[in-house]
Amino acid sequence: MKKEIISFGSIVIDNVLVVKRFPSINETVLAEKYRYTYGGAGANVAVAASRLGAKSCLFAVSGRDFERTNYKKHLEREGVDIRGVIPANCLMPRSFIISKEGSDDQVLYFYENRRETRRRLFENLERARELASTCEVSHFSTGHFEFYYKLLKGGNLNSVVSFDPGQETFNYPYRVIRIIPFVNMLFMNNHEAKRLKEVMKLKSLRQIRGPKLISVSLGAQGSMILFKDKLFRIPAVKPRKLVDPTGAGDSHRAGFIVALLKGYNVETAGKIASVVASFTIEAEGAQTSLPYWKQVVERYEEFFKEEFPSPQLTWEEMRRELLS
Repeated sequence: MKKEIISFGSIVIDNVLVVKRFPSINETVLAEKYRYTYGGAGANVAVAASRLGAKSCLFAVSGRDFERTNYKKHLEREGVDIRGVIPANCLMPRSFIISKEGSDDQVLYFYENRRETRRRLFENLERARELASTCEVSHFSTGHFEFYYKLLKGGNLNSVVSFDPGQETFNYPYRVIRIIPFVNMLFMNNHEAKRLKEVMKLKSLRQIRGPKLISVSLGAQGSMILFKDKLFRIPAVKPRKLVDPTGAGDSHRAGFIVALLKGYNVETAGKIASVVASFTIEAEGAQTSLPYWKQVVERYEEFFKEEFPSPQLTWEEMRRELLS
């Protein structure tokens, strides 16, 4: 039986400082909170999808401290298939996130042994292709785009391809652009969408060739989804409290994909994704407060003031539309 989603990306130990304001150069600001949590876009999506009831698989390079940090045990406990987690003789990646209290503003620093990670990825290219071919959806998030390009260009994945380039849109925009033609679903935030239009010299996102579906997150204004000739505007679901936005984008993507896999149409999937993301920002850490499906149903009905809908089509029907 096919897995439902394979998530390509990173496994990261997140170190987060919460501050009242960002420091100027050479200034020290007292942090209000510090935490050490599990993160990485690839792992975040895989765990979120599993929590929502999907059969998820992760493809990423770990490090020699993968077990010592208990990250391996954590993923197994969450039901994530880790056959695609590749060991490497280096430390696991680390992120250092400075998060402004009471807002979604962040400054992020990232460490990774890129040479070793790149080497291990390319050594396992065929393994990646084999695993992707056993899944309905292959989701690619921030990671090694040269590897993604070679994998996608080689074809034969036999799955719907979803892509969330994240900050790489600013760091390496041309690496993002050459992947887009191989993609069926493209996810961005409004800043990334603006940058992509500038680099590609486009007046509208509708001019992008490749993806059948484009979703743009708009922060507190929700999101908009372009699909076929339609534009859907999805409101942001208000969280119980705003604690930490880390990982909200990843959980949104997972929620959207899982909703499609369960047979919901694009508009409903957008609403479900908005609900899922609202849970993530209620606690510290990208994976700390990820919801289960029952919680999503309850909050959906509470926020949208309507009964949670039944599936509107089959995954096979949606798959055909995305691949056509």
